[in-house]
Formats: sequence, structure tokens, C-alpha cells
Amino acid sequence: MVNFLRRYLDELLTGSFLCLIFLLVPFYPPEFATPGGRALAQWVLRSAFLLFVLLLVAARFNSRARGLLRIVLEVAPVVVAVLGYVSLKLMHAFAVTAWLGIQSKDPWMMAADIALFGKTPYLWLAQWGLDSRLFLQVMSCFYGLYPFMPILAVIWFLFRGDTAQLRLVRRTMVISLFAGYCCYILVPVSGPLSIATPIAPIFIQSTLTYTFLMGNFRYAFDCFPSLHTANPWLLVWICRGKFPRWFMAVAIAVCSCITLSTIALRMHYGIDDIAGLVWLFPIAFLARKTLPRAPAQ
Repeated sequence: MVNFLRRYLDELLTGSFLCLIFLLVPFYPPEFATPGGRALAQWVLRSAFLLFVLLLVAARFNSRARGLLRIVLEVAPVVVAVLGYVSLKLMHAFAVTAWLGIQSKDPWMMAADIALFGKTPYLWLAQWGLDSRLFLQVMSCFYGLYPFMPILAVIWFLFRGDTAQLRLVRRTMVISLFAGYCCYILVPVSGPLSIATPIAPIFIQSTLTYTFLMGNFRYAFDCFPSLHTANPWLLVWICRGKFPRWFMAVAIAVCSCITLSTIALRMHYGIDDIAGLVWLFPIAFLARKTLPRAPAQ
């Protein structure tokens, strides 16, 4: 039984999560801020279901389709875990926080930032002139890279034929994402954007894309710990020695910019990012410990 759980933990977590969603939908229908949000969600789900069914049928008759199906099954747990974030808002996860009587921890986080840094870090960036439109546009690009990094990492090792590292990356990301979502419910933090400040609104807040995504899919209490910080650095940590040096240097630079973007765009407190950096060590340890033991040579 233990070996079964070690081998199929990713699939079990993914399947359990999907079953939970299917059970909740009839009782707690998803609520969207705009008709476009519902239309996008329906299009994605229907397209994914149709393509998967077609691939299953094709795999019975074609070897290339079987190879593609294997790729889909290897990557699917990470994709589901990444996209599972939107279920926190759509399936009213905030109601669980309210039912538990847990209040917003934003005042605590702001107080921690002031104690550690003298002020919340994005105010330091503004003081240093790092709040120009161009700088924030660049930061927005790095911030948007976050959901693609774990998927790309799994695909990288899949095509290199490194199954052991692929499974480690997948196990790490699945555990980190689902555990992080639980933290969002139990430690509700909205981030500096939820607190009025004397600084003028940044450009990203006025874009149609930002308004659409925030209104329809962003969960209100998704800051502690910062998974935007934790997961990219988790990938770097567990993949050290597996990437070429030049690639690792690029990855470290990108991770640094993603972490900086969480502060520059006022999405996270400094303490969120510190928690994200601490987060990577127990998650990496847990992922390695839950993988199947390598057979003796």
C-alpha cells in the first residue's frame, strides 16, 4: 500500500481534487464577474475534454497518438494543479475561511514588513525610482511567467528522457501547489494592493486583461506564502546539476526577477516572499521522501 501511494501520489491527489470539484459544482455553482469569464472557462473545459477523448480513441490505433497520450498523462497533474488555483475563487473557498472564523492577516503582514524592513518593500522601490511605467511593464512580464515554469520543466525532462527527474519535479509542484492553496484558506492575506496607499495606482491595474482576470479568477487571499516566489526557486533547487550551467544561470535570473515582480507590482508583502523561500525546503524534502525508492543495483 505504501509503495502504491508513493508511486501514484500525483495521480491520487489530482483525481481527488477533480472529484471534489465535480461534487461541489452542483451545490456551489461557480460565480463569474463577467459573462466573458464563464465563456472562457466553458471553452477551456469543453476543448480539453474533447481533445482528450479524441486522443484516447486515436491512441488505440496509432503509435504516435499513444506517445502523445503518454506526454499528456505525464504533464496533466501539474497542469491541473496550476489551473486548480482558479477553483479557490470559483468554488467559494473564502466561505471556508469565514466558516472557520479566520480574519484577514494583512495587518499582521504589514506590521511584519515594517518590523523587518522599516516599511513594506514596494515603498523602498518607489523611493529608489523603480516605479516607472516601463519597469512595471517588464515586471508584469516576469510575473506572468510563473504558471508556465513548472509545466515547461516537466516537458523539458520528458523529452530528455529523464523520467526520475520528471517525477521529482512533478511531485514537488503538485505537493507545493495543493499545500499552498490550503494555506491560502487558513492564512488569508490579500496583499498590499488591498490596502490604500499614497502611491498612484500602477498601470497594470487599469488594463482590461488585469481587470478581467482579477474579477473572474483571482482568489482574494492568495499571498501567504508567495508561491510566485516558492515554486520557481523550488524548480531551481531540485534541478541543480540537471540543467546546463548557462541554462541554470538564466533560470536564477528569471527567478530573481519573478520574486522582485511580486514586490514591485504590490502583489505580496516582503514577509510573503520570505515565507516562500522557507517553503521550498520542507516541500523539496517531502517530495523526495514520498517518491518510490530506487531499486537496488
